[in-house]
Amino acid sequence: MHIIDQYAYSNRIRRVDPAHKGGVALVVLLLCLALNKPLVGVTAVCGMALLAVKLAGLSTRTFGRVLLGQAAFLVLATLGVVLSVSLADPRAVAPWALQLGPLWLASSPEALARAVGLVTRALGAAAAMNFLALTTPLVDLVELGRRWRIPDELIDIMTVIYRFIFVLLDGVERMRMAQDSRLGYQTSYLRAMNSAALLGSRLFIDAFQRGKRLQIALESRGYSGGSLRVLPAVYIPDRRVLWAGLALVITLLLAWMVG
Repeated sequence: MHIIDQYAYSNRIRRVDPAHKGGVALVVLLLCLALNKPLVGVTAVCGMALLAVKLAGLSTRTFGRVLLGQAAFLVLATLGVVLSVSLADPRAVAPWALQLGPLWLASSPEALARAVGLVTRALGAAAAMNFLALTTPLVDLVELGRRWRIPDELIDIMTVIYRFIFVLLDGVERMRMAQDSRLGYQTSYLRAMNSAALLGSRLFIDAFQRGKRLQIALESRGYSGGSLRVLPAVYIPDRRVLWAGLALVITLLLAWMVG
């Protein structure tokens, strides 16, 4: 079982109605996108981390490591907003400039503030989705999607994609281990590149074969389109999630007015 599924199935609010958890995550995500203030994003990150740790029983380290990886990606993605590269001297229009050979790197306080706003908004939305993913298994999300009238085709695509992500990761791990045992990446750079190319080509064939076997298995069970049915689960109502979500929403609105 993948580590995300381990947390999703073993947390304290696993049996809570996914509509409660999904509703809180969705509202926080929309507020992070709508309220364009860095303080709102920071508050959303802290609030969702608090819900994950105190209500779901996740460790602070687990939630922080997931969020830290996403933060690193977001910072790299916004470098193009902070920095501009040109051949001409930008000091007439940019207060911060650095020359590196024939190139000039320039930035400004406005660009830095814009990048901080983008990172905090995206990170707040990511924290809301992390809370939902780490506390709600896929089968509950599928049930929630049907209750929210999401088309069956989209739910089926989501289910298959989610399944095959981990299938492909397992395939990559096995192939990489087999190549490492034969010194496929140790002797030279050219040999390492050749091993990587072989891994990629073999992974494509393996994915195609697994997809074909999955199609045959579904057809042998009478599947000819429509929806992939799963057994319905029994959920328990827990007003703590709703009250905590309401408190977080009020806090986000206050942060927007203050910030």
